[in-house]
Amino acid sequence: MTALAALVPAPEPPVDNAKRRQIVEGARRVFLAQGFEGASMNDIAKAAGVSKGTLYVYFENKELLFSAVVGEERYAHINEIFKVDQGDPDIEGVLTRVGVDLALFLCQPRVISAMRVVMGIAERMPELGREFYENGPALSAGRLAAYLDARVAAGQLEIPDTFLAARQFLELSHAMVLKPMLFGCKKEASREDIDYIVKSAVTFFMKAYAKS
Repeated sequence: MTALAALVPAPEPPVDNAKRRQIVEGARRVFLAQGFEGASMNDIAKAAGVSKGTLYVYFENKELLFSAVVGEERYAHINEIFKVDQGDPDIEGVLTRVGVDLALFLCQPRVISAMRVVMGIAERMPELGREFYENGPALSAGRLAAYLDARVAAGQLEIPDTFLAARQFLELSHAMVLKPMLFGCKKEASREDIDYIVKSAVTFFMKAYAKS
């Protein structure tokens, strides 16, 4: 299944205006200081310098506001991490850079905390969970799959399903450092561990898909 990346839409830049930006920045400060559960819409309205009524005009509940804050950070980082030159023939170099950058981003404590919150919200608000997945893991795999498509066309790789291959690589490159943190077994991931695991993922990927 090649070019499946085309089925995964790029995220639209967050809709912005001065008042919405003011609210989102205020919410970001409150969520960072108090966490999702500790934050209240009253606290956020005060931090943003708006009335509670104005706050609800833009965001009808705390979950949607949290989603907006997380979505903006995710949008910025995914666009940067997966900014890949499809003409770059150095597959191992591209995979290593993407794998390390993604693992470093995902293993930040604030990102881990955001993931836990989204997982909790998703049970009662599945549309937010779906949006987080589609514009996070699925989008990331789609961007990488587009690069793999180009390398298949160039004769460097032999991959029947580039979207599957992209997802395989991304899981191999960060799951072993991310999951222990996500479940509270470790507080941090060392750069040495990340480099070692990504290197192993790249080696595994190339042995599976490099055209001999």
